[in-house]
Amino acid sequence: MSTSEFDSERAIRDEPLLPIEKKLIGWSIGLGVVLLLVLLTVTRVLLPAA
Repeated sequence: MSTSEFDSERAIRDEPLLPIEKKLIGWSIGLGVVLLLVLLTVTRVLLPAA
C-alpha cells in the first residue's frame, strides 16, 4: 500500500457517519431483531416441541 492510499483509507475511517447513515443502521438492526422474533414465534407455533 502506498502512502497516499494509506492516507485516504485513514481519512475515510476517521470520517463521522452522516445522520442518514445512522438512521439506516438503526433501521437495519431493528428490522433484523423484529424478523428474528417473528421467525422464533412462527417456528414455535408451527413446529411445537413434542
